[in-house]
Amino acid sequence: MRFAWRIAVVAATTALVAAGGCAEEESSPAGCGPENCPGCCLDGYCVSGIVPHACGAGGEACIECPPGMACPAGTCEGTSTCGDATLDPGEECDDGNRAGGDGCSASCTIESGADADADADADADADADADADAGADDSGGGVEPPLGGSSGGSGGAAPVAGELRTAGRVQYRLVVPPGYTPSRPAPLLVVFSGTEGGAAMTNNLQSVASYVGIADFIFAVLDGTTYYGDGAAGEPVIDDVRARYNIDNDATYLLSESAGTSAGLQLGLSLRQSYFAAYWANDVNASASPVRTAAELGFAPWGNAGPGGDLPDARAIVDGMRAAGYRLPADAPYSGAGSGTHGSTEQFLAACSFFPGKRRR
Repeated sequence: MRFAWRIAVVAATTALVAAGGCAEEESSPAGCGPENCPGCCLDGYCVSGIVPHACGAGGEACIECPPGMACPAGTCEGTSTCGDATLDPGEECDDGNRAGGDGCSASCTIESGADADADADADADADADADADAGADDSGGGVEPPLGGSSGGSGGAAPVAGELRTAGRVQYRLVVPPGYTPSRPAPLLVVFSGTEGGAAMTNNLQSVASYVGIADFIFAVLDGTTYYGDGAAGEPVIDDVRARYNIDNDATYLLSESAGTSAGLQLGLSLRQSYFAAYWANDVNASASPVRTAAELGFAPWGNAGPGGDLPDARAIVDGMRAAGYRLPADAPYSGAGSGTHGSTEQFLAACSFFPGKRRR
């Protein structure tokens, strides 16, 4: 897999100029700036949302490629090749093929084994209350939307490349991949952007989609500043996308970024809690706890939080998820590269990489 790095992740205090210049962060390395980089320097790396940035030239602080990428011919490119039976950076697994359904997905992420055990679990009525993942039968067990099904939506155009759509009182940006087909339920990622805005967030997601394994996702992106603290804005968006496209009930995800934190917490942990297989709150600036436990939901959602420098709020979110029976990775809250920096490219990539392969059951 070869991916030209074109991401521009913008912190609340940083702005990209459309022409390719930048306003430097106070934390940027010395020598970083448009005179040394064709884009901006963020966390020691050249980034640009306009064109693939060059590497191997320019100021010493701005010539490195992000982790897991290399510079073979003047641009930063992913080094992993899914399906070559070699576990490369950015891959969770590699079984030597690009077929899904065998434990390792077509994008080299680990597939959940819960589906194969669902029927057997449904027969174990005595243990149902003790195992949130096995608490519902094949009909969905009263979970909304039903487990094991899809929305059956139809009539939506494909592909769609970030066009602005309206759902009731809410505007959002929609991305539908070229490979979408109504006969195959698609995963959906709902996003509340940070201060970079809905358009920039949409571009960021499209830029990294192949690299992080979400190229087959439908994206619905709300502007986190426009709908600040308004989690209810996400409800008509979910309903609109589900009506127009065949969405996998067990593969709907939520990402909130910075200014979108409060709205994301409302939507993901309260208003539509049962809809999401996984929720990552990124660059957090607030905290909340799930209103229902995994046992009450009938399944155990996945969750995590990227601090972006706000570790207390990230810990509070994760502690609430843990107490509610959510499934959490060992690194929760996220403590990897970029966790201490608001607007970190590395943490954003970790957030996007979190979703593939995670299902409600």
